[in-house]
Amino acid sequence: MSRKRRQALAAGLASAAVLAGAGLLGVGQPWANAAANVSFDTGTGLAFTINGGNGNVTSLKHNGTELAAAGFAAGQFQSGWSSAAVTGKTFNNGSSILVSVANTSIGVTQYYFARKNDNTLYMATNITKALNPGEARFIARLKPSLLTTSPAGAKTGGFGTTVEGSDVFANAAGRTASKFYSSQRLITQQPFGASGTGHGAFILPAYTDMTSGGPFFRDIEVNDTGGAVNITHYMFSGHQQTEALRLGLHGPYALALTDGSAPTARSMDFLASFIPGMLSDAQRGGVSGTATGSWNGLRATVALAGPTGQYWGQVKAGKFVIGHIKPGTYTATLYAGELAVGTRSVTVPAGATTALAISGSVPAAGTLFQLGTFDGTPAGFLNADRIETMHPSDARMSPWKASSYSVANGAAKFPMAAFKAVNSPMALGFTLASVPANGVKLRIATTSTFAGGRPAVSIGNYSSPASASPTPVNLNSRNVTRGTWRGLNTTYTYTIPASALKTGANTLSVSVVSGSSGATFLSPNFIFDALALDPA
Repeated sequence: MSRKRRQALAAGLASAAVLAGAGLLGVGQPWANAAANVSFDTGTGLAFTINGGNGNVTSLKHNGTELAAAGFAAGQFQSGWSSAAVTGKTFNNGSSILVSVANTSIGVTQYYFARKNDNTLYMATNITKALNPGEARFIARLKPSLLTTSPAGAKTGGFGTTVEGSDVFANAAGRTASKFYSSQRLITQQPFGASGTGHGAFILPAYTDMTSGGPFFRDIEVNDTGGAVNITHYMFSGHQQTEALRLGLHGPYALALTDGSAPTARSMDFLASFIPGMLSDAQRGGVSGTATGSWNGLRATVALAGPTGQYWGQVKAGKFVIGHIKPGTYTATLYAGELAVGTRSVTVPAGATTALAISGSVPAAGTLFQLGTFDGTPAGFLNADRIETMHPSDARMSPWKASSYSVANGAAKFPMAAFKAVNSPMALGFTLASVPANGVKLRIATTSTFAGGRPAVSIGNYSSPASASPTPVNLNSRNVTRGTWRGLNTTYTYTIPASALKTGANTLSVSVVSGSSGATFLSPNFIFDALALDPA
Protein backbone atom coordinates (compact mmCIF):
# COMPACT_ATOMS: atom_id res chain seq x y z
CA MET A 1 0.00 0.00 0.00
CA SER A 2 1.38 3.46 -0.90
CA ARG A 3 2.26 6.05 1.71
CA LYS A 4 -0.44 8.31 0.30
CA ARG A 5 -3.05 5.57 0.65
CA ARG A 6 -2.00 4.79 4.24
CA GLN A 7 -2.39 8.45 5.12
CA ALA A 8 -5.81 8.53 3.51
CA LEU A 9 -6.94 5.53 5.53
CA ALA A 10 -5.59 6.93 8.77
CA ALA A 11 -7.04 10.40 8.35
CA GLY A 12 -9.92 9.90 5.99
CA LEU A 13 -12.03 7.04 7.32
CA ALA A 14 -14.12 9.55 9.17
CA SER A 15 -15.08 10.87 5.75
CA ALA A 16 -15.86 7.45 4.27
CA ALA A 17 -19.44 8.55 3.83
CA VAL A 18 -18.42 11.41 1.58
CA LEU A 19 -15.92 9.33 -0.33
CA ALA A 20 -18.32 6.44 -0.92
CA GLY A 21 -21.18 8.72 -1.88
CA ALA A 22 -19.01 10.56 -4.35
CA GLY A 23 -17.53 7.40 -5.77
CA LEU A 24 -13.97 8.35 -4.89
CA LEU A 25 -13.06 4.93 -3.57
CA GLY A 26 -13.08 3.51 -7.09
CA VAL A 27 -14.50 0.35 -8.63
CA GLY A 28 -14.44 -2.52 -6.13
CA GLN A 29 -11.99 -0.59 -3.98
CA PRO A 30 -11.89 -1.88 -0.38
CA TRP A 31 -11.05 0.07 2.73
CA ALA A 32 -9.64 -1.24 5.99
CA ASN A 33 -11.44 -2.00 9.23
CA ALA A 34 -13.46 1.13 9.82
CA ALA A 35 -12.56 2.91 13.03
CA ALA A 36 -14.98 5.60 11.86
CA ASN A 37 -18.53 5.33 10.64
CA VAL A 38 -19.53 4.42 7.10
CA SER A 39 -22.38 6.25 5.39
CA PHE A 40 -24.10 6.11 2.03
CA ASP A 41 -26.77 8.18 0.30
CA THR A 42 -28.75 6.69 -2.58
CA GLY A 43 -29.58 10.16 -3.85
CA THR A 44 -33.29 9.43 -4.00
CA GLY A 45 -34.32 9.49 -0.35
CA LEU A 46 -32.42 6.79 1.58
CA ALA A 47 -29.32 7.65 3.60
CA PHE A 48 -27.81 5.49 6.32
CA THR A 49 -24.81 5.29 8.63
CA ILE A 50 -23.15 2.15 9.96
CA ASN A 51 -21.07 2.37 13.13
CA GLY A 52 -17.48 1.49 12.30
CA GLY A 53 -16.87 -0.06 15.70
CA ASN A 54 -19.84 -2.39 16.20
CA GLY A 55 -21.67 -2.54 12.86
CA ASN A 56 -25.02 -1.15 14.04
CA VAL A 57 -27.03 0.93 11.60
CA THR A 58 -27.04 4.06 13.73
CA SER A 59 -28.89 6.35 11.35
CA LEU A 60 -31.59 5.70 8.77
CA LYS A 61 -32.96 8.74 6.98
CA HIS A 62 -35.81 9.04 4.51
CA ASN A 63 -35.92 12.28 2.53
CA GLY A 64 -33.76 13.87 5.20
CA THR A 65 -35.90 12.74 8.14
CA GLU A 66 -34.30 10.48 10.75
CA LEU A 67 -36.34 7.31 11.23
CA ALA A 68 -34.30 5.71 14.03
CA ALA A 69 -36.14 5.69 17.35
CA ALA A 70 -34.53 7.76 20.08
CA GLY A 71 -32.03 5.71 22.07
CA PHE A 72 -32.05 2.78 19.64
CA ALA A 73 -30.07 1.59 16.66
CA ALA A 74 -31.94 1.90 13.39
CA GLY A 75 -30.94 -1.67 12.57
CA GLN A 76 -28.80 -4.52 13.89
CA PHE A 77 -28.36 -8.29 14.07
CA GLN A 78 -29.89 -9.78 17.22
CA SER A 79 -29.70 -6.95 19.78
CA GLY A 80 -26.42 -5.56 18.49
CA TRP A 81 -22.77 -6.23 19.25
CA SER A 82 -20.28 -4.33 21.37
CA SER A 83 -17.66 -4.68 18.65
CA ALA A 84 -17.30 -6.03 15.14
CA ALA A 85 -14.92 -5.88 12.18
CA VAL A 86 -16.49 -3.48 9.70
CA THR A 87 -15.12 -3.56 6.16
CA GLY A 88 -16.46 -2.77 2.77
CA LYS A 89 -16.03 -1.70 -0.81
CA THR A 90 -17.72 0.42 -3.44
CA PHE A 91 -18.51 -0.57 -7.01
CA ASN A 92 -19.09 1.21 -10.28
CA ASN A 93 -17.38 4.44 -9.28
CA GLY A 94 -19.17 4.62 -5.97
CA SER A 95 -22.69 4.03 -7.27
CA SER A 96 -23.10 1.02 -4.96
CA ILE A 97 -21.60 -0.13 -1.68
CA LEU A 98 -21.20 -3.39 0.22
CA VAL A 99 -20.45 -3.24 3.95
CA SER A 100 -19.47 -6.40 5.84
CA VAL A 101 -19.92 -6.57 9.61
CA ALA A 102 -18.17 -9.61 11.08
CA ASN A 103 -18.34 -10.99 14.61
CA THR A 104 -15.93 -13.90 14.53
CA SER A 105 -16.57 -14.88 18.15
CA ILE A 106 -20.15 -15.94 17.37
CA GLY A 107 -19.51 -16.84 13.72
CA VAL A 108 -21.81 -14.31 12.05
CA THR A 109 -21.19 -11.83 9.24
CA GLN A 110 -23.91 -9.32 8.41
CA TYR A 111 -23.86 -7.80 4.90
CA TYR A 112 -25.39 -4.48 3.87
CA PHE A 113 -25.66 -3.45 0.22
CA ALA A 114 -27.09 -0.27 -1.29
CA ARG A 115 -27.01 1.43 -4.65
CA LYS A 116 -27.83 4.78 -6.14
CA ASN A 117 -31.45 5.51 -7.12
CA ASP A 118 -32.81 2.63 -5.02
CA ASN A 119 -34.27 3.37 -1.58
CA THR A 120 -33.55 -0.15 -0.36
CA LEU A 121 -31.01 -1.46 2.12
CA TYR A 122 -30.30 -5.02 0.99
CA MET A 123 -28.95 -7.52 3.50
CA ALA A 124 -27.75 -11.07 3.98
CA THR A 125 -26.48 -12.91 7.05
CA ASN A 126 -23.86 -15.64 7.05
CA ILE A 127 -24.11 -17.91 10.11
CA THR A 128 -21.30 -20.43 10.53
CA LYS A 129 -22.04 -21.98 13.92
CA ALA A 130 -24.77 -22.44 16.52
CA LEU A 131 -25.92 -19.26 18.22
CA ASN A 132 -26.36 -18.50 21.90
CA PRO A 133 -28.96 -17.18 22.43
CA GLY A 134 -30.44 -19.28 19.69
CA GLU A 135 -32.02 -16.51 17.64
CA ALA A 136 -31.04 -15.06 14.28
CA ARG A 137 -32.81 -11.85 13.37
CA PHE A 138 -32.35 -8.41 11.89
CA ILE A 139 -34.34 -5.78 13.77
CA ALA A 140 -35.01 -2.14 12.90
CA ARG A 141 -36.23 0.13 15.71
CA LEU A 142 -37.89 3.18 14.25
CA LYS A 143 -39.93 6.21 15.37
CA PRO A 144 -43.59 5.47 16.17
CA SER A 145 -44.42 9.16 15.74
CA LEU A 146 -43.56 8.83 12.04
CA LEU A 147 -44.68 5.24 11.41
CA THR A 148 -48.15 5.27 12.91
CA THR A 149 -49.77 2.45 10.95
CA SER A 150 -48.85 -1.14 11.76
CA PRO A 151 -50.67 -4.38 12.72
CA ALA A 152 -53.19 -3.53 15.46
CA GLY A 153 -52.72 -6.80 17.34
CA ALA A 154 -49.02 -6.04 17.82
CA LYS A 155 -49.37 -2.47 19.11
CA THR A 156 -48.40 -3.01 22.74
CA GLY A 157 -47.87 0.65 23.65
CA GLY A 158 -50.46 1.68 26.23
CA PHE A 159 -51.25 -1.92 27.18
CA GLY A 160 -50.19 -1.67 30.80
CA THR A 161 -51.00 -5.11 32.23
CA THR A 162 -48.59 -7.98 31.65
CA VAL A 163 -50.47 -11.15 30.77
CA GLU A 164 -47.53 -13.53 30.46
CA GLY A 165 -43.78 -13.36 30.13
CA SER A 166 -42.68 -9.94 29.00
CA ASP A 167 -44.33 -10.08 25.62
CA VAL A 168 -48.13 -10.34 25.99
CA PHE A 169 -50.07 -7.41 27.45
CA ALA A 170 -53.64 -6.30 28.09
CA ASN A 171 -55.40 -2.95 28.34
CA ALA A 172 -58.17 -1.85 30.68
CA ALA A 173 -60.82 -3.22 28.31
CA GLY A 174 -59.33 -6.70 28.47
CA ARG A 175 -57.95 -6.60 24.93
CA THR A 176 -54.56 -8.19 24.45
CA ALA A 177 -51.60 -7.34 22.23
CA SER A 178 -48.23 -8.94 21.58
CA LYS A 179 -45.32 -8.75 19.20
CA PHE A 180 -46.31 -12.27 18.20
CA TYR A 181 -49.66 -11.12 16.83
CA SER A 182 -48.26 -9.70 13.59
CA SER A 183 -46.95 -12.87 11.96
CA GLN A 184 -47.61 -14.40 8.55
CA ARG A 185 -47.06 -17.95 7.36
CA LEU A 186 -43.88 -18.12 5.27
CA ILE A 187 -45.74 -19.55 2.30
CA THR A 188 -47.99 -16.49 2.06
CA GLN A 189 -45.63 -13.89 3.53
CA GLN A 190 -45.74 -10.46 1.91
CA PRO A 191 -43.56 -7.40 2.57
CA PHE A 192 -44.33 -6.14 6.08
CA GLY A 193 -43.60 -3.07 8.13
CA ALA A 194 -45.11 0.24 9.21
CA SER A 195 -46.04 3.51 7.57
CA GLY A 196 -47.15 7.07 8.22
CA THR A 197 -47.59 10.33 6.37
CA GLY A 198 -44.82 10.45 3.78
CA HIS A 199 -42.80 7.58 5.24
CA GLY A 200 -42.86 3.81 5.17
CA ALA A 201 -40.38 1.12 6.22
CA PHE A 202 -40.93 -2.44 5.06
CA ILE A 203 -39.03 -5.71 5.19
CA LEU A 204 -38.85 -7.56 1.89
CA PRO A 205 -38.39 -11.19 3.05
CA ALA A 206 -37.26 -12.29 -0.43
CA TYR A 207 -35.31 -15.54 -0.03
CA THR A 208 -36.31 -17.47 3.10
CA ASP A 209 -34.81 -20.76 1.97
CA MET A 210 -32.39 -20.93 4.90
CA THR A 211 -34.97 -20.25 7.58
CA SER A 212 -36.47 -23.17 9.50
CA GLY A 213 -39.91 -24.56 10.25
CA GLY A 214 -41.38 -25.20 6.82
CA PRO A 215 -43.94 -23.35 4.70
CA PHE A 216 -46.45 -22.80 7.52
CA PHE A 217 -44.06 -21.50 10.15
CA ARG A 218 -44.64 -17.95 11.37
CA ASP A 219 -42.70 -15.55 13.59
CA ILE A 220 -42.60 -12.00 14.94
CA GLU A 221 -42.70 -9.24 12.30
CA VAL A 222 -43.85 -5.83 13.60
CA ASN A 223 -44.29 -4.50 17.14
CA ASP A 224 -45.13 -0.91 18.09
CA THR A 225 -44.07 -0.67 21.75
CA GLY A 226 -44.84 3.03 22.05
CA GLY A 227 -41.14 3.79 22.30
CA ALA A 228 -40.18 2.22 18.98
CA VAL A 229 -41.70 0.40 16.04
CA ASN A 230 -39.72 -2.83 15.86
CA ILE A 231 -39.63 -4.38 12.40
CA THR A 232 -37.97 -7.79 12.50
CA HIS A 233 -36.81 -10.28 9.92
CA TYR A 234 -36.40 -13.64 11.68
CA MET A 235 -34.06 -16.20 10.19
CA PHE A 236 -34.33 -18.55 13.16
CA SER A 237 -35.90 -18.65 16.59
CA GLY A 238 -37.06 -21.12 19.20
CA HIS A 239 -40.66 -19.92 18.88
CA GLN A 240 -42.43 -23.26 18.48
CA GLN A 241 -39.65 -24.29 16.11
CA THR A 242 -39.71 -27.78 14.59
CA GLU A 243 -36.31 -27.69 12.86
CA ALA A 244 -32.72 -26.87 13.71
CA LEU A 245 -30.86 -23.73 12.66
CA ARG A 246 -29.53 -23.98 9.11
CA LEU A 247 -25.92 -22.86 8.84
CA GLY A 248 -24.83 -20.79 5.88
CA LEU A 249 -25.87 -17.63 4.07
CA HIS A 250 -29.37 -16.47 4.96
CA GLY A 251 -31.12 -14.15 2.54
CA PRO A 252 -30.89 -11.85 0.80
CA TYR A 253 -33.64 -9.78 2.33
CA ALA A 254 -34.09 -6.03 2.49
CA LEU A 255 -35.45 -2.97 4.28
CA ALA A 256 -37.21 -0.69 1.81
CA LEU A 257 -38.18 2.92 2.50
CA THR A 258 -41.24 4.33 0.74
CA ASP A 259 -43.63 7.26 0.81
CA GLY A 260 -45.90 5.10 2.95
CA SER A 261 -47.16 2.59 0.43
CA ALA A 262 -46.20 -1.06 0.77
CA PRO A 263 -43.62 -2.22 -1.79
CA THR A 264 -44.04 -5.29 -3.93
CA ALA A 265 -41.83 -8.37 -3.73
CA ARG A 266 -38.88 -8.32 -6.11
CA SER A 267 -36.05 -10.48 -7.36
CA MET A 268 -32.72 -10.02 -5.64
CA ASP A 269 -30.72 -12.36 -7.86
CA PHE A 270 -28.47 -9.48 -8.91
CA LEU A 271 -26.90 -9.52 -5.44
CA ALA A 272 -25.08 -12.76 -6.27
CA SER A 273 -22.53 -10.54 -8.02
CA PHE A 274 -21.78 -8.69 -4.78
CA ILE A 275 -22.50 -10.82 -1.69
CA PRO A 276 -19.89 -13.52 -0.95
CA GLY A 277 -21.28 -17.06 -0.99
CA MET A 278 -24.60 -16.20 -2.61
CA LEU A 279 -25.50 -18.62 -5.38
CA SER A 280 -26.89 -17.23 -8.61
CA ASP A 281 -29.99 -18.72 -10.14
CA ALA A 282 -27.79 -20.50 -12.69
CA GLN A 283 -26.00 -22.29 -9.83
CA ARG A 284 -29.27 -23.63 -8.48
CA GLY A 285 -31.74 -26.23 -9.67
CA GLY A 286 -35.43 -27.00 -9.66
CA VAL A 287 -38.03 -29.70 -9.10
CA SER A 288 -41.24 -30.19 -11.03
CA GLY A 289 -43.74 -32.99 -11.22
CA THR A 290 -47.10 -34.34 -10.24
CA ALA A 291 -48.96 -34.72 -6.96
CA THR A 292 -51.87 -37.08 -6.59
CA GLY A 293 -54.24 -38.18 -3.84
CA SER A 294 -57.50 -37.36 -2.11
CA TRP A 295 -57.36 -34.01 -0.33
CA ASN A 296 -61.03 -33.24 0.28
CA GLY A 297 -60.82 -29.90 -1.51
CA LEU A 298 -57.83 -28.67 0.52
CA ARG A 299 -55.03 -26.75 -1.15
CA ALA A 300 -52.02 -28.99 -1.68
CA THR A 301 -48.38 -27.96 -1.33
CA VAL A 302 -45.14 -29.78 -2.04
CA ALA A 303 -42.28 -28.70 0.22
CA LEU A 304 -38.61 -29.63 0.28
CA ALA A 305 -36.45 -29.64 3.41
CA GLY A 306 -32.79 -30.49 3.91
CA PRO A 307 -29.58 -29.16 5.46
CA THR A 308 -29.06 -26.78 2.53
CA GLY A 309 -32.48 -25.16 2.59
CA GLN A 310 -36.26 -25.36 2.40
CA TYR A 311 -38.48 -24.67 -0.62
CA TRP A 312 -42.08 -25.12 -1.65
CA GLY A 313 -44.61 -24.78 -4.42
CA GLN A 314 -48.38 -25.08 -4.55
CA VAL A 315 -50.08 -27.83 -6.52
CA LYS A 316 -52.27 -26.63 -9.36
CA ALA A 317 -54.25 -29.08 -11.47
CA GLY A 318 -52.10 -31.89 -10.08
CA LYS A 319 -48.78 -30.30 -11.03
CA PHE A 320 -46.17 -28.26 -9.19
CA VAL A 321 -42.95 -26.40 -9.92
CA ILE A 322 -40.32 -25.39 -7.35
CA GLY A 323 -37.35 -23.27 -8.45
CA HIS A 324 -34.26 -21.52 -7.09
CA ILE A 325 -33.15 -24.61 -5.13
CA LYS A 326 -29.63 -25.06 -3.80
CA PRO A 327 -28.04 -28.33 -4.95
CA GLY A 328 -28.56 -31.07 -2.40
CA THR A 329 -30.73 -33.94 -1.23
CA TYR A 330 -34.11 -33.12 0.26
CA THR A 331 -37.14 -34.74 1.82
CA ALA A 332 -40.15 -33.79 -0.27
CA THR A 333 -43.43 -33.61 1.67
CA LEU A 334 -46.92 -33.37 0.22
CA TYR A 335 -49.28 -31.33 2.39
CA ALA A 336 -53.07 -31.17 2.23
CA GLY A 337 -53.76 -27.90 3.98
CA GLU A 338 -51.04 -28.03 6.65
CA LEU A 339 -51.19 -31.79 7.14
CA ALA A 340 -48.35 -33.92 5.78
CA VAL A 341 -49.82 -36.79 3.76
CA GLY A 342 -46.87 -38.12 1.75
CA THR A 343 -43.07 -37.98 1.52
CA ARG A 344 -40.32 -38.76 -0.99
CA SER A 345 -36.60 -38.14 -1.27
CA VAL A 346 -35.21 -36.07 -4.13
CA THR A 347 -31.71 -34.96 -5.15
CA VAL A 348 -31.39 -31.63 -6.92
CA PRO A 349 -28.31 -30.87 -9.07
CA ALA A 350 -27.27 -27.39 -10.17
CA GLY A 351 -28.55 -26.11 -13.48
CA ALA A 352 -31.21 -28.77 -13.97
CA THR A 353 -34.84 -29.49 -13.14
CA THR A 354 -35.51 -32.85 -11.47
CA ALA A 355 -38.79 -34.69 -12.03
CA LEU A 356 -40.73 -35.90 -8.99
CA ALA A 357 -44.02 -37.74 -8.54
CA ILE A 358 -45.50 -37.71 -5.05
CA SER A 359 -48.79 -38.92 -3.63
CA GLY A 360 -50.77 -39.02 -0.42
CA SER A 361 -54.29 -38.62 0.92
CA VAL A 362 -55.90 -37.12 3.98
CA PRO A 363 -57.20 -39.55 6.63
CA ALA A 364 -60.64 -41.01 6.04
CA ALA A 365 -63.51 -39.04 7.50
CA GLY A 366 -65.21 -40.36 10.63
CA THR A 367 -68.33 -42.39 9.82
CA LEU A 368 -70.05 -42.14 13.21
CA PHE A 369 -69.06 -38.52 13.81
CA GLN A 370 -66.36 -36.00 13.03
CA LEU A 371 -65.54 -32.58 14.41
CA GLY A 372 -63.10 -30.44 12.46
CA THR A 373 -61.21 -31.26 9.29
CA PHE A 374 -58.05 -33.33 8.97
CA ASP A 375 -56.03 -30.44 7.57
CA GLY A 376 -53.34 -29.79 10.19
CA THR A 377 -55.07 -26.71 11.58
CA PRO A 378 -57.81 -25.97 14.16
CA ALA A 379 -59.86 -24.15 11.52
CA GLY A 380 -63.58 -24.34 12.26
CA PHE A 381 -63.22 -24.86 16.02
CA LEU A 382 -64.29 -22.24 18.56
CA ASN A 383 -61.84 -19.29 18.81
CA ALA A 384 -59.60 -20.59 16.01
CA ASP A 385 -60.46 -17.53 13.93
CA ARG A 386 -59.10 -15.21 16.65
CA ILE A 387 -56.09 -17.00 18.07
CA GLU A 388 -53.56 -15.55 15.62
CA THR A 389 -54.08 -12.00 16.93
CA MET A 390 -55.39 -12.46 20.50
CA HIS A 391 -54.31 -14.15 23.70
CA PRO A 392 -56.74 -16.86 24.91
CA SER A 393 -57.62 -14.59 27.86
CA ASP A 394 -58.71 -11.74 25.58
CA ALA A 395 -62.15 -10.35 26.40
CA ARG A 396 -63.17 -10.84 22.75
CA MET A 397 -62.67 -14.60 22.94
CA SER A 398 -65.66 -16.87 23.39
CA PRO A 399 -65.67 -18.79 26.70
CA TRP A 400 -63.24 -21.67 26.72
CA LYS A 401 -65.23 -23.76 29.18
CA ALA A 402 -68.80 -25.03 29.15
CA SER A 403 -70.54 -27.71 31.22
CA SER A 404 -70.89 -29.88 28.13
CA TYR A 405 -70.58 -29.94 24.35
CA SER A 406 -72.46 -31.80 21.66
CA VAL A 407 -71.36 -33.24 18.35
CA ALA A 408 -74.69 -32.07 17.01
CA ASN A 409 -73.63 -28.44 17.50
CA GLY A 410 -70.53 -28.86 15.36
CA ALA A 411 -66.91 -27.83 15.73
CA ALA A 412 -67.77 -24.13 15.92
CA LYS A 413 -69.11 -24.67 19.46
CA PHE A 414 -66.17 -26.83 20.60
CA PRO A 415 -62.93 -25.08 21.77
CA MET A 416 -59.90 -25.29 19.50
CA ALA A 417 -57.64 -26.13 22.46
CA ALA A 418 -57.79 -28.03 25.72
CA PHE A 419 -55.97 -26.55 28.74
CA LYS A 420 -55.31 -28.65 31.82
CA ALA A 421 -56.14 -25.80 34.24
CA VAL A 422 -58.95 -24.17 32.23
CA ASN A 423 -61.31 -26.56 30.48
CA SER A 424 -60.15 -30.11 31.19
CA PRO A 425 -62.01 -32.44 31.17
CA MET A 426 -64.37 -31.64 28.31
CA ALA A 427 -67.66 -33.56 28.10
CA LEU A 428 -68.70 -34.27 24.51
CA GLY A 429 -72.11 -35.78 23.86
CA PHE A 430 -72.92 -37.87 20.81
CA THR A 431 -75.60 -40.32 19.72
CA LEU A 432 -75.30 -43.88 18.40
CA ALA A 433 -78.12 -45.43 16.43
CA SER A 434 -76.69 -48.77 17.51
CA VAL A 435 -73.54 -49.99 19.22
CA PRO A 436 -70.97 -51.51 16.83
CA ALA A 437 -70.31 -55.12 17.79
CA ASN A 438 -66.55 -54.61 18.01
CA GLY A 439 -66.73 -51.22 19.68
CA VAL A 440 -65.40 -48.01 18.15
CA LYS A 441 -62.14 -46.33 17.20
CA LEU A 442 -61.67 -42.72 18.25
CA ARG A 443 -59.05 -40.54 16.59
CA ILE A 444 -57.98 -37.22 18.09
CA ALA A 445 -55.66 -35.33 15.78
CA THR A 446 -53.63 -32.48 17.28
CA THR A 447 -51.49 -29.74 15.72
CA SER A 448 -49.40 -28.73 18.72
CA THR A 449 -48.84 -29.38 22.40
CA PHE A 450 -47.38 -27.46 25.34
CA ALA A 451 -45.71 -28.76 28.52
CA GLY A 452 -46.35 -32.37 27.57
CA GLY A 453 -50.10 -31.94 27.21
CA ARG A 454 -51.87 -34.70 25.26
CA PRO A 455 -55.38 -36.17 25.24
CA ALA A 456 -56.76 -38.99 27.33
CA VAL A 457 -60.38 -40.14 27.14
CA SER A 458 -62.98 -41.99 29.14
CA ILE A 459 -66.52 -43.17 28.46
CA GLY A 460 -68.72 -45.59 30.37
CA ASN A 461 -66.47 -48.21 31.94
CA TYR A 462 -63.51 -47.35 29.68
CA SER A 463 -60.52 -45.15 30.44
CA SER A 464 -57.74 -44.92 27.91
CA PRO A 465 -54.42 -46.52 28.93
CA ALA A 466 -51.30 -44.42 29.23
CA SER A 467 -49.88 -46.21 26.19
CA ALA A 468 -52.55 -44.56 24.04
CA SER A 469 -51.27 -41.11 25.02
CA PRO A 470 -47.49 -41.18 24.54
CA THR A 471 -45.56 -38.13 25.66
CA PRO A 472 -45.22 -35.72 22.71
CA VAL A 473 -42.01 -34.18 21.45
CA ASN A 474 -41.15 -31.18 23.60
CA LEU A 475 -40.56 -28.07 21.46
CA ASN A 476 -39.79 -26.11 24.63
CA SER A 477 -41.91 -23.18 23.57
CA ARG A 478 -45.27 -21.57 24.19
CA ASN A 479 -47.71 -22.12 21.35
CA VAL A 480 -51.33 -21.00 21.35
CA THR A 481 -50.69 -18.06 23.68
CA ARG A 482 -48.21 -16.75 21.11
CA GLY A 483 -50.75 -16.84 18.31
CA THR A 484 -49.74 -20.07 16.60
CA TRP A 485 -51.05 -23.60 16.33
CA ARG A 486 -48.14 -24.81 14.20
CA GLY A 487 -46.19 -27.61 15.82
CA LEU A 488 -45.90 -31.33 15.17
CA ASN A 489 -49.14 -32.89 13.94
CA THR A 490 -49.92 -36.02 15.97
CA THR A 491 -52.92 -38.35 15.94
CA TYR A 492 -53.89 -40.35 19.05
CA THR A 493 -56.05 -43.44 18.54
CA TYR A 494 -58.25 -45.10 21.18
CA THR A 495 -60.08 -48.41 20.81
CA ILE A 496 -63.23 -48.27 22.93
CA PRO A 497 -65.04 -51.57 23.65
CA ALA A 498 -68.73 -52.05 22.93
CA SER A 499 -69.35 -52.55 26.66
CA ALA A 500 -68.54 -48.87 27.28
CA LEU A 501 -71.16 -47.67 24.79
CA LYS A 502 -74.93 -47.61 24.56
CA THR A 503 -77.54 -47.05 21.94
CA GLY A 504 -78.69 -43.45 22.08
CA ALA A 505 -76.89 -40.74 24.06
CA ASN A 506 -73.25 -41.18 25.10
CA THR A 507 -70.83 -38.80 26.76
CA LEU A 508 -67.13 -38.82 25.96
CA SER A 509 -64.74 -37.16 28.41
CA VAL A 510 -61.59 -35.64 26.89
CA SER A 511 -58.86 -34.64 29.34
CA VAL A 512 -55.39 -33.15 29.21
CA VAL A 513 -52.77 -35.40 30.78
CA SER A 514 -49.22 -34.33 31.57
CA GLY A 515 -46.66 -34.73 34.29
CA SER A 516 -46.30 -30.97 34.32
CA SER A 517 -48.56 -28.25 35.67
CA GLY A 518 -49.14 -24.55 35.13
CA ALA A 519 -51.62 -21.75 35.65
CA THR A 520 -54.56 -21.09 33.33
CA PHE A 521 -53.46 -20.86 29.69
CA LEU A 522 -49.86 -21.73 30.49
CA SER A 523 -50.93 -25.09 31.86
CA PRO A 524 -50.26 -28.17 29.70
CA ASN A 525 -52.42 -28.05 26.59
CA PHE A 526 -52.97 -29.34 23.10
CA ILE A 527 -54.68 -27.97 19.99
CA PHE A 528 -57.32 -29.89 18.07
CA ASP A 529 -57.10 -30.66 14.37
CA ALA A 530 -60.04 -33.09 14.28
CA LEU A 531 -61.93 -35.74 16.27
CA ALA A 532 -63.41 -38.72 14.42
CA LEU A 533 -65.31 -41.83 15.51
CA ASP A 534 -65.67 -45.06 13.50
CA PRO A 535 -66.66 -48.67 14.11
CA ALA A 536 -63.58 -50.53 15.31
